[in-house]
Amino acid sequence: MEEKRRCGFLPEDRRGKPRLVWARGRASAEECPKSLVTAASVELVERFFAWKFAAGRDAMELTAREADAFLILEKEWRAEQANGQ
Repeated sequence: MEEKRRCGFLPEDRRGKPRLVWARGRASAEECPKSLVTAASVELVERFFAWKFAAGRDAMELTAREADAFLILEKEWRAEQANGQ
């Protein structure tokens, strides 16, 4: 299964040629998306939902990295909502 999904923890020679292994809406990946998720990215998603729950208060206190991530996540969140996901 790991080789079929081209998991990122496998050596490059065991993953085979790049090909689409996951897609949803406008997003796609050529290797298992789970191997692309880091602790830092999970933290940003959790911070985004906490910020969203607080109605976006204190936006000026966000770091540039957080603000950038939150804008991307908000855009994707709205697209999912518009598509009934």
